[in-house]
Amino acid sequence: MLNVILVDDEELARKRMQLLLDELGHDVRIIAEASNGKEAIQLIRKHQPDLIFLDIQMPVLDGFDVVDLLAGECPTVIFVTAYDEYALKAFEVHAVDYLLKPVRKERLKQALEKVENKRYSDNQFQSIRQLLQDHVEQKKKGFTKLPVNHKSEILFLDFHRISYLEADGKLTWVYGTENKKYRTDFPLNELETRLESHSFLRIHRSYIVNLEEVKKLEPWFNNGYRLQLNNGTELEVARRRAAKLKDQLGMK
Repeated sequence: MLNVILVDDEELARKRMQLLLDELGHDVRIIAEASNGKEAIQLIRKHQPDLIFLDIQMPVLDGFDVVDLLAGECPTVIFVTAYDEYALKAFEVHAVDYLLKPVRKERLKQALEKVENKRYSDNQFQSIRQLLQDHVEQKKKGFTKLPVNHKSEILFLDFHRISYLEADGKLTWVYGTENKKYRTDFPLNELETRLESHSFLRIHRSYIVNLEEVKKLEPWFNNGYRLQLNNGTELEVARRRAAKLKDQLGMK
């Protein structure tokens, strides 16, 4: 019997993982759930599980921080995340297992079989640490494509195919130029930084737009502005962001 802790800041993601584990019928017992990195460290030290399913994109302490802070206390880890192609290849090279959201039952089964058959090397966590360092360096370079969720797949969108991005509570939606809508696991605040070198600009707390898709900008209520994109979408521009937008668009 594998004692397992689920770590994810999204309750729905934890419930989905629990449902999939129940459906698979493996000898797995969920002994605790954590919604953030700090809570995860406390529960792992208290319960000493055999395995943790660890989300990477979490506020304050992310999955990388959890592994690093636990050091030699860290149990076997299966990452649950969404990554660019570089990171996926890195995981494969280092033989550290990972699951892409939304998690598929067959892929989860394979990951559990790896753990049950103990197909992990003794230097697993040295490999993890090296992988994390490599990823941090790669992350500084920004995206080459944006990973998004579509049905049961992860797609990698070219930037010219993206019209705008929207924050909706804890969710981030990506609207394609073909009027298709996708979900990404990256929060808008992080995307603002990582997309700034690719002709994208934050125009509102809820929106980032592709400047190449801007059709017109017109005055709006209370000395504000409204922006229209090539696909006809109209978005409010926050007053404090209007000056930078006009500058980026070459307006005086």
